[in-house]
Formats: sequence, structure tokens, C-alpha cells
Amino acid sequence: MTDVSKFQADIQRLLKHDRQANSGKSDFMRIAPDLQKLFARFTSLPETLANSVFEYWENEYIHNSSELENEPTSDHIEKLAAMLSFLEGDDDVDALADNDWTELADIVRYEADDLPMDSLQTLMSTLVSKGAY
Repeated sequence: MTDVSKFQADIQRLLKHDRQANSGKSDFMRIAPDLQKLFARFTSLPETLANSVFEYWENEYIHNSSELENEPTSDHIEKLAAMLSFLEGDDDVDALADNDWTELADIVRYEADDLPMDSLQTLMSTLVSKGAY
């Protein structure tokens, strides 16, 4: 099981260091590569799946934000943490909406050939229970 709390704390630490190094101003585009690597490091699944999920989160929640200078917000960090929980088979996925489940189902379907069978079964079971199939 993944320590999602540690993941969220590491994100906060990354944001803090970025602000300290840049006169108190954060810039998502500056931290995005490190955040994506952090996300991939916290999952036991193939990096291609983690990267696809991260890219969905980034496009859906960050690039569509009206407050890009404040990204990632705590709500968006919670969404990303919930996506990590989903990938790791944890139950802390309440932050995800129906459209997230639909997109995650598409991503898993696309990456299915590269996933270990037991992981794929766990992911599919969760997706079915959430009505994504």
C-alpha cells in the first residue's frame, strides 16, 4: 500500500522549495516535471500508466484552472492523491468524479497490455464498481 499522506507531504515540500527559490512565487510549469516523477515513483505500476494518469490530471485540472498561479491547489492535490490511491488499489478515492472514472477507465484500457494481470484485475474491479464500465 502507498502512503498517500507522504505523497501529499512531498508535494507540499516541493511547492515550498520552489517558492523559496523563486521569491515566494510558485509556477506549476516549473515544478511539473518533478511532480510527475514523484507521482510515478509512488506507484508500483508501469511508469507509462502513471504518466498517462498524471497527464490527464494536469490537462483536466491544472491547465483548465482560472487561477493557474495558485496551482496545484489543495483540491487538485487531493484529486491527484486519489488517483494514486486508485492505481495502488487503496480505497481513498472519494475525491474522484464520474468523468475522472470514465477517463481512468480509458487510460487503463489503453495501457492494459503492459500491466501485471493481478493489478489489471484490481483496477478493473474498482472501475466496474464506480460505474466506469
